[in-house]
Amino acid sequence: MGRARLRAPLVVAVGAALVVAACGGATQTAKGPSGPISVGVIAPFTGSAAEFGKLLSAPCDVATRLINQAGGVLGHTFRCVPIDDTGDPADAVPNVTKALATTPNLDIVSGLESNTAATTVPLVNAAKIPFITTNGLVSFNKTTDKYFWRMTPADNANGVAFAIWAIHKGYRRAAIVFENNIGSEGNLPGVLAAMPKLGGTITDNVTIPADAVSYSSVVERVIATNPQVLIFSADPQTSATFLTEYKQLNNGVLPPIVTATDSLTPDFFNAVTKAVGTQYVTQDIYLVGSYFSTSGPAYTAYKDAMYADPRTHAIASVITAVGPPASDYDGINVFALAMLEANSISGAVYNAYIPRVVAGGAHAVVVHTFAQGKKELMAGHSIRYVGVIGPVTFNRYHNSAGEFAANMFSADGSAHRVGIISSQEVSQLLG
Repeated sequence: MGRARLRAPLVVAVGAALVVAACGGATQTAKGPSGPISVGVIAPFTGSAAEFGKLLSAPCDVATRLINQAGGVLGHTFRCVPIDDTGDPADAVPNVTKALATTPNLDIVSGLESNTAATTVPLVNAAKIPFITTNGLVSFNKTTDKYFWRMTPADNANGVAFAIWAIHKGYRRAAIVFENNIGSEGNLPGVLAAMPKLGGTITDNVTIPADAVSYSSVVERVIATNPQVLIFSADPQTSATFLTEYKQLNNGVLPPIVTATDSLTPDFFNAVTKAVGTQYVTQDIYLVGSYFSTSGPAYTAYKDAMYADPRTHAIASVITAVGPPASDYDGINVFALAMLEANSISGAVYNAYIPRVVAGGAHAVVVHTFAQGKKELMAGHSIRYVGVIGPVTFNRYHNSAGEFAANMFSADGSAHRVGIISSQEVSQLLG
């Protein structure tokens, strides 16, 4: 990471827009170009961050499977198409550009994670394809990109949640240790703003390179400040090396960690457990990120589908414990329902119907799955989709942050929730 952000122009041939059906309920008549609808998953599928490609593909796999089981949309089935951004903002440009120009019926895009969003978001927006993004870049808090939709908090808000949780646990002296990448460092402004307001002290603030052979000099510097907690963000191998040296240089003692739910991955769990032991990983690491409900019909359908699909079964325990994948799953459902509402698969047409699907109206029927939503739309009813991440309220910039949750690892590498942080408390500290 760390390369200059690039922006490249894109001219993409988009399928002819379909005429919007008259008001009064969706029909199954405006089918558009033949063949399945492609859902592009823009994520790293190669390189050091390749595991995120698997994690961001899983919600697409289960969402499209359930959509197809319900009969698809306007005569179309759905399929997921991986688009490798390599985790590098410059290298992502040719890969994404080619995929946008050559993938048939590419009418939905998901993923677009923080490390590459600065270069990939403009490309997808220019192609007039609605996209649900998991990126946390603060630069998109007030975006004017018409086809941008985000249901997860920005990184600065997540940083505030880190500080709130540290103080909640009684840790008032915190050292900040972030890897030098966009995703990690985006949390920094929130931590810096919130910690003093909460009565805490930042003992040190250091940035470390990824995958160095040793961090001993930085570790010694941090230890000297005597922190009660590390507010920490780094990839699995960097984390394992840093924590191993911290333990060695601090007489076998490691302070607790508050980090992001991005680290709720098998790679992180395995690497850090091997380095410093299961007891520390399961008792002293708190993972903070966007909240979603782990009960109710939406979650049950999501979880059951995740475990039932052989493509996602192995990572279902991790996927169903954290928010960003759930927001992708809900986003794909919302977009598919917006297509039905608009009677069109063209992004230029159905994009305007996305807020209607989640907001509903005075007489809207609340639905929790695509199948329920399709049934009600076919009956001529308006709907309000309330999915795994709960009610969605998009602001004028197409952002909907929601609540925050703190999680911990279980001994088998899965996760369990240990606390909730309100969006109101976060927003007050950001102000």
